[in-house]
Amino acid sequence: MKRVLKLLSLIILLSFAFASVLLAQTATATPETRSREAGSGFARQKLDAKKLKVCQTKEKVIKNRLDSLTRLVTNQETKFDRIATRVENFYTTKVLPTGKTVSNYDALVADIDAKKATVDSALASAKTNADSFSCDSDDPKGALTQVRRDIQAVKSALHDFRKSVRNLIVAVRAVAKNEKRMSPTPAPTP
Repeated sequence: MKRVLKLLSLIILLSFAFASVLLAQTATATPETRSREAGSGFARQKLDAKKLKVCQTKEKVIKNRLDSLTRLVTNQETKFDRIATRVENFYTTKVLPTGKTVSNYDALVADIDAKKATVDSALASAKTNADSFSCDSDDPKGALTQVRRDIQAVKSALHDFRKSVRNLIVAVRAVAKNEKRMSPTPAPTP
């Protein structure tokens, strides 16, 4: 029993000693001491080299994302333009000859054109800011944030463009459906 008590007291003493060593180490590793250590010659150069490498990697990622975004916008604009053209042709060839009209048709078409222009200008702005991004600039973190905002603005503008095309489709479809309901259907002959 005495041996067990001695062993337990020894374990408790060692744990206190180990805890005090850990506390002493964490006390010396405060942010101020870390910055002083990082400020020393070799450590500072090593830290700067790592940050520069990370920044250069982000620069490559930005270029790739911009290329991908440009392809996405080009493809989506082509599809949306094709859809809008087909809806406009349907409206002028099928719906207008029956005497039915969409009251705000011109406004819907103008909205599509305006949203497309917004997408194009947002993409141009994103390209400009992404091309000017450099790790050698004064504030690469701020420039990176701006590029991310620009990419989100392009995506948002593309979403609004899609919405305006959808609004045209819904309006033309509603008028076309009403026309079909009102047209007389031939009675089945027995």
